[in-house]
Amino acid sequence: MIFAIFEDEYWQNFSQVAYTRPVYRLLTSRGILLEGLLKIAKECERHAYIRNYLVEVERERPPELKVNKPIPSDDHVIFVNGLAKNLQLFKLLLEKLDDREFILLSGQRILGAHVRGRRLTDTDNPEALVDRLKSLLGEVEGFEAPDGSLYRYPWEMLEEEAPPLPVGIKRFDPDTRVAVLGDPANIMVQDDCEIEPFTVFDARRGPIRLGRGVRVESGSKIIGPCTIGDDSIVYGGRVGPSLFTGPTCRISAEIEYTIMLGFSNKHHYGYIGHTMIGEWVNIAAGTTTSNLKTTYGEVKVVMGGKVLHTGRQFLGSILGDHVRTMIDTQLMTGKLVGPFSVLGGVVAKNIPPFTGINLSREIYELELEAEIRVIERMMKRRNRRPSEAYIELVKRLYELTREERSQHIGARSDYP
Repeated sequence: MIFAIFEDEYWQNFSQVAYTRPVYRLLTSRGILLEGLLKIAKECERHAYIRNYLVEVERERPPELKVNKPIPSDDHVIFVNGLAKNLQLFKLLLEKLDDREFILLSGQRILGAHVRGRRLTDTDNPEALVDRLKSLLGEVEGFEAPDGSLYRYPWEMLEEEAPPLPVGIKRFDPDTRVAVLGDPANIMVQDDCEIEPFTVFDARRGPIRLGRGVRVESGSKIIGPCTIGDDSIVYGGRVGPSLFTGPTCRISAEIEYTIMLGFSNKHHYGYIGHTMIGEWVNIAAGTTTSNLKTTYGEVKVVMGGKVLHTGRQFLGSILGDHVRTMIDTQLMTGKLVGPFSVLGGVVAKNIPPFTGINLSREIYELELEAEIRVIERMMKRRNRRPSEAYIELVKRLYELTREERSQHIGARSDYP
């Protein structure tokens, strides 16, 4: 049996954080999507079908997946969309239908499928795979999943509830100078975490999780639901509710309702809320995201040249990997910022990849070689270095996004 995860065309709605990774590596309150997907078929041979320019970097990342490899014709294949949100019906169908082939739809999109490999000969990229699976409708059984079974936009990931803590975890028993509001059983702290005196854990709204090696300094208030990733540091301030980070993040001041993928810094004062932050992002002192309009009305987002009605009263920004802000940067509601960008002043429009904002508030193109040097310097600060495959990915993205940013060069960043 083969278990295969694929991307569909909706990756483009997540492009700010998905240019540099397959969508199944995005973080939610429940963890990395891939981790949950792989629980469906633990004993299967694992494949992935993603954009071709990501293949070499993806092969370096754990866990090991066979990426864009042809499917053996003599095997059964379980397919799952990398943006799957609700897999209850899919799991039930796999259990009840045994070896019968089927396709499970969510609207016009494929959520999952179980088909024989011979139907997919020579299919080794996501576009061809999705088209081929759709062509099988009518040849195999079809089912319809409930609405909302697939993610459509990144802000949907900001709204999910955190799962409860595992049963039987070690009870949190902190220093008497650490205040706990709510039930200590709703707090999970690894043994190697360092909690300084005069900190507050507020678990009344939801569970708090601290990963391995986390340090929480005096003056911090952590409000659940909240997950702080391995080897991260909380320097103080109001952290949470609904902050979920990857590993090796630096966190301070006021941050809530935010997903931070990993290796990113928010060390200084300034408010971040209802925002998604990629990896290797540096948030300078005074940077603030607006997440509520002065009219208290709906936040709209410009995506793909169209104005989207999000239906949300609260929505901050989506920041791609390697974004850096200058001090006192102000981002208006619902702004999309491409990876490898430098922000300053008032940001009232979307910012494309590999661009900066000069002191005249005009958007300009960053130089590729200079940007690569910045990447190397930042990773070195965390005792890491980019692989050759990663540098090639950056170079490839620079070319792939050239037309996207060419339309904005010279435009004022503070004019909508």
